[in-house]
Amino acid sequence: MTVDMTESKEAVASVLDAHWSAVKAKDADAVMALLTDDALCCGSDPEEFWNKTDMYNNIRKMLADTSFKIDITIDKREIRVAPDGNSAIALEQMFLKPVSEKIPVRNIYHLVKINDTWKFDFTSVSFIPNNEDIGKLNGALD
Repeated sequence: MTVDMTESKEAVASVLDAHWSAVKAKDADAVMALLTDDALCCGSDPEEFWNKTDMYNNIRKMLADTSFKIDITIDKREIRVAPDGNSAIALEQMFLKPVSEKIPVRNIYHLVKINDTWKFDFTSVSFIPNNEDIGKLNGALD
C-alpha cells in the first residue's frame, strides 16, 4: 500500500489545529480526546511528566483560570510522517505570550494512527532561548 504523504501531513496538521482550537476554546475534554490512553505529556518544568489523567487535571485547571489568556502565533511547524503512514513527529515553535514574550517555546509531538484517526501519544513543551541569551539566563539564575 502506498502512503499519500501529502494527505497524511494534512491529517496531522488538522489534529494540531484541533488541539489549538480546543485550547483556545478552553475545552479540556476536547484536548484530551486527541490523546491516546497511554500518552506521555512532558511540560516545561523538569518535574512535569504526566500520564493522561495527570494531563487532564493540569489542563483543566489551567483552562479554568479566567486570567489565563491563550495568545499564540505558531512561527514554524514541521511534520514528518513515517514511511508506513502510521506515525508522525511534528514540532511547532511559538511564543506562549501568557508565559513569556521573550523566550520561544517548541512543542514536539509524536502521533500514531489508530483506526484511521491520528492521536498524540507523546507531547513535550520546552523553552528554547536564543543561544546568545543563554549567558544572560545563567547569570539571572545566580
